[in-house]
Amino acid sequence: MTFPRYTCALFAIILILGCAPFAAGKSFMPRADTREEVEASLLAELAATFRPSATKDRIISLEAIIRPMYKAVPQEEDGTLQHTVVRYVLHRFFAQRGWFIRGLEPEGGSAVSAHNISGSESLQGLQEWVPSYLQEFLEKLAGGRGITLRELAVLAATIEDLIHKETIGRLEMAFQALELPLNEKLDERQTREVLEVFMMIYMLSGNFTISGRAAVQRAHNLFVQKVKDWKEVQEWMFGIMQKVHPTNAALDFEEIGRVVEEIGVNYATYNAKECGSLKAELLDVESQKAGRVRLADFYKKGLSGVFEFNEKADYLRDLGALDESDHSQPHVIVANYVGSRPNCLAASNFYAICCRNECEDLMGKLENALTAENAAPEDILRLVATISSDTVAAPRKLSSTMIQRLNSIAENNDGQVPLHGRLFSQWMHHAFPRECPFPHEEGSTNPQTPDEWLQTTGYASTKASTDDIHEHISSEKCQEWDTDCTEKPTGAAARGHHHFAENELPWSETEKLLLPKRALGFVQRPTGLEPRRPYYQQFGIFVLLFSMASAFVWLTKSAFTGDYAGKQSSKGRSHADFMKDTCKWA
Repeated sequence: MTFPRYTCALFAIILILGCAPFAAGKSFMPRADTREEVEASLLAELAATFRPSATKDRIISLEAIIRPMYKAVPQEEDGTLQHTVVRYVLHRFFAQRGWFIRGLEPEGGSAVSAHNISGSESLQGLQEWVPSYLQEFLEKLAGGRGITLRELAVLAATIEDLIHKETIGRLEMAFQALELPLNEKLDERQTREVLEVFMMIYMLSGNFTISGRAAVQRAHNLFVQKVKDWKEVQEWMFGIMQKVHPTNAALDFEEIGRVVEEIGVNYATYNAKECGSLKAELLDVESQKAGRVRLADFYKKGLSGVFEFNEKADYLRDLGALDESDHSQPHVIVANYVGSRPNCLAASNFYAICCRNECEDLMGKLENALTAENAAPEDILRLVATISSDTVAAPRKLSSTMIQRLNSIAENNDGQVPLHGRLFSQWMHHAFPRECPFPHEEGSTNPQTPDEWLQTTGYASTKASTDDIHEHISSEKCQEWDTDCTEKPTGAAARGHHHFAENELPWSETEKLLLPKRALGFVQRPTGLEPRRPYYQQFGIFVLLFSMASAFVWLTKSAFTGDYAGKQSSKGRSHADFMKDTCKWA
């Protein structure tokens, strides 16, 4: 993640990549996928579902993971999912592992869709066009009807395949940078060396143009010096290696590829420690409003703590991390801030690694128990009262205000509560204010990466200046532990004796449903009804599909053999800004 400990390392490495003369040399920046390659990956996954194979077993496994969510979202009469719901489910599926997939953002679609990509066009850089393109392509294959559970699993598997191919491409970059052969086994020392370079490439979002052992060694030395927890990263990474290959035998490219695949899949779990520390730092100065920190205390903590809490108020507002319901006392919303874009590591063209939304686990428990997109308020109240989190103990008795608000939602929806609407998300935020983000009204926020926000607003920086921070703190009337102040921070030490009043948190009656009411399933859902069979399942089309997949087999096979290079990755900040700051720093 782009927390302070990584910022210095990025500065140092960009120094090598852009300022130092020894960075010159052959670039191993991989190319992007073309439309045909993306189509071929999906067709191969579809074809594999018709015959016994390891790929089919993986699809079935993905189905099992997705099924509870699939059952709990709005479905069509034939049991399929509409376009918007498919995006919603895919976004949540990958977010559960800490992957924020580009192009599946809740607030909008990809900038590139199926109808504006030419046949052989290769798009360099970010791959946010891929999920939307895959979905539209599959919907056309399905004859225009909704997407089934099996097809949803195929979409997820295809995205995983493309990410895997990128990972293997970056491993090839590490081999080439170290001038190691791809067709020979490496001893343990060489393997560890390759893994360290791979991890550097991963943390630099693929922006790695160094060639030659001497230059790579200099880059590695800077990492060791600047990344404070590099030793912990190494230990974790080599632990993954030992888990995948318990012996110390020499490993070839494909065997090391299985190690880096596990690294990519599990890095978000490793990074969760950093997310936990970030949340704990904020809750240490939590105000009387649960899950919130006064903006003045947010800035104070940044001046003296581990993390740089210094974003401009304007940026916090656009991120959806600022509560201004009391304009005289703005607050930072902890759950919204922790999961916001500046705290994500842009590790891939396809995804950023962000702090997991802890509300996903809570919603998952509800979905598993209710197995429907709507539920009676009494059923929800009974379940929520038994669910605990890191900061909320169970069982508990919910307040009359909480009960009244949930019943009010049901009264406006034929006696049922839509689980995937804005009002229920807001209710969950009140029930678990430190885990569930506050859902702002549509159009009131504009979550963007620092780069995107700077480009949109014209600001020179997302960070408040030191003078602005001190001015804000000094102008704050409500000082910490002021006996005349009604807004006393409670902090972690006092939280055990402080029962928050959820009605102190903002509440608005604006609803936003995942689908319009007519599609929310208020009518009886058909039982045992099989969706219409898409035309690709008819025999003739299946033969054609299978032939197409076979013709493109070299494309998908390369994802597992390393024949393909990966792709250019995204940047958490613009390269120009990094260059300016870094060369000045140097």
